[in-house]
Amino acid sequence: MARWFGKSGKSGDSDASGPAGRAGAAGQAEDDPLNTADALRLAYGRTGDQGLLRRAVLAAETARGQYPADDPHHASALSALCMLYRLRWERERDPALLERSLTYGRQAVDASPPGDPELGRHMSSLATSLQEAFDRGGRRQDIDEAIALYRSCLDILPAGHPEHAGQESNLANSLLRRAQKFPDAATLDEALTHARAALDDTPQKDPMYPVRAVNLGGVLLALVQTGQLRHAAEAQRMYEEALRRFPRSHPARGQVQGAVERIRYLRRTLGI
Repeated sequence: MARWFGKSGKSGDSDASGPAGRAGAAGQAEDDPLNTADALRLAYGRTGDQGLLRRAVLAAETARGQYPADDPHHASALSALCMLYRLRWERERDPALLERSLTYGRQAVDASPPGDPELGRHMSSLATSLQEAFDRGGRRQDIDEAIALYRSCLDILPAGHPEHAGQESNLANSLLRRAQKFPDAATLDEALTHARAALDDTPQKDPMYPVRAVNLGGVLLALVQTGQLRHAAEAQRMYEEALRRFPRSHPARGQVQGAVERIRYLRRTLGI
């Protein structure tokens, strides 16, 4: 079975990327619509061409109709649509697109047959869309559902699995979102545990290492903002480490630099 959309989305889709168009996996042909959708989605990521994104949606819709409901590829097609409509939402900001993403994501999880190795990815994709819904509407139920899904991903992924660290990072980010909207010390402490574990489990040469350093820095900074000033120095180190590793063209550099400057100012002001 093609492990489509496995690793090249944003952090929420695990922070992660994989080759498109794996031909021949479990008998999938090169012209399989799932492979086509994946290739178009990757091309959209490189170019930003909305026409490619809309063609990817059409290919995924074709796959959804092509595979019967009991075929794991059917669930993968639904999960693809979840991600693609979320990408359209991020670009177009039409709430109907986000709602469609959520609908397809839930259908993908429900349609996964017992033992489906892709279930964790389907749950993660739905959880990422739920985070978007939470960011938009602030409903506690959305972030709580996302957190539950990420926890379920970790339950079915062994510690040595290549996507385990990404899911820990995703869970940490969801917990941080929740704690920032609904302050709770235990939630923030759990976010710190998972963010630290995600970084510890990521090789330093992995391209996701600086992203996960930023994620850990964000949790540490949130703890500083609750009065736990002992975390300020480590938060600064995490952001500075990310800056050293990010390429100059990385879109997060400006925000990370701003965070470093704020922490430096805070530490100078408070003498910490």
